[in-house]
Amino acid sequence: MIVIADSGSTKTQWVGLENGKEILNLTTKGFNPFYYSPEELESALFNELHAALEADKVEEIFFYGSGCSNTGNCSMVANSLKKLFTKAVIHTDHDLTGAAVALLHDKKGIACILGTGSNSCLWDGKKVTHHLPSLGWMLADEGSGTYLGKLLLQKILSDETSSELASKFYKTYDLDFDATLHKIYGQPNPNQFFASLSKFASDHIDFPECRETVKRSFTDFVEKQISRYPDYQHQMVSFTGSVAYVFQDILKEVLAEHHLKLGIILKNPMDGMVVYHSKNR
Repeated sequence: MIVIADSGSTKTQWVGLENGKEILNLTTKGFNPFYYSPEELESALFNELHAALEADKVEEIFFYGSGCSNTGNCSMVANSLKKLFTKAVIHTDHDLTGAAVALLHDKKGIACILGTGSNSCLWDGKKVTHHLPSLGWMLADEGSGTYLGKLLLQKILSDETSSELASKFYKTYDLDFDATLHKIYGQPNPNQFFASLSKFASDHIDFPECRETVKRSFTDFVEKQISRYPDYQHQMVSFTGSVAYVFQDILKEVLAEHHLKLGIILKNPMDGMVVYHSKNR
């Protein structure tokens, strides 16, 4: 049996394959090594996976995780997995590598993640060859749900939207102007509030202000991220993540305007990972 894991900071999806057939699909908490000690990681793995898997039958594990961006973190996750799956060969890598595997398989191109946050890399068919630094939601994250939410909120609070849309916003979130500012500046994790506004934008996409904001967010991603890769206009560009998937019509429009070649858009990278690892067994 091989096991594939797609791990974020909040949740991990595990899929087990045997003879090309899916025999396990389980979601557990996230295992970002920046936030867990080795002991906490081992305990969580044992408690959440032990009952679901016969560890001795697992031959190989492919773990793609947020936070697995350096050798130390990859080793920490691999060592923790090895204590539970003693007979398995363990492979650990960054979630960007997982996205590239899922989207591009063995083809060259640019792989992009557009979800709550955003990220991208250049893939040569076997490995990541170029990766722009991720500056996070406060400084960058163009194209993400958080970035989109910030842009839309700026318009609403600056009276740059119709009164109807502003009224719908305040009613949806049970806020007024002052309470909104307090939620941003007086409460922890305002990025989570910003990211939640991507659903509001989706629910009200018929309002020109929402559509224009989504388009600007994607345009900023293309101009600040994709355009910095070598020979980017001749690369296949593919996307995974909920924001790319939900607003794919607008994303396609932006790519066409920049004369970029669209590959595929996947809501869930695990779907592509399963295809890739089934084919390359």
